[in-house]
Amino acid sequence: MQLGREHIQHLVRRGDALRRKLDSVKERLEGATTKLVRSVEVGAAAIAGGMIQGKAGPDGATVMKVPVDLGAGLLLNVAGYFNAAGQHSDHLNNLGDGFLASYLSSLGFGLGNTWRTTGKLFGAKSAPQLPGGPPATAAAGEIGPAQMADIISRVRATQHG
Repeated sequence: MQLGREHIQHLVRRGDALRRKLDSVKERLEGATTKLVRSVEVGAAAIAGGMIQGKAGPDGATVMKVPVDLGAGLLLNVAGYFNAAGQHSDHLNNLGDGFLASYLSSLGFGLGNTWRTTGKLFGAKSAPQLPGGPPATAAAGEIGPAQMADIISRVRATQHG
């Protein structure tokens, strides 16, 4: 069998088309891997921040009156923005975002709890209990921080167990 110029050109075009398809698949896999790594890192840091605050108890863990998860999130993001880890600085930003998510989740929980218990989102008589903040003032019939922590741990145990 003799291969003519047309056959060779056809094979070259087919090879180029296959190479383009493979490059496209490779790019999509790299993008998906990057997103997966980011999600895992953000989630892991959020879990770590929650565990640190949960282990510290109702008053939360602080360093110089700054909640640990807030401080860690800010420090890691600043380090990432200043390229402290070179080409891996995006990982610092991912971890920082996770710690910030942990802090903001706690803040949101406190605000929602205050809204639920007082009926007011803003201007309530007692401030929400935030990690590292001053203890909430308990009014008659209001759930105290230790009781709330116990309720939260029981709810989370039923969700994960």
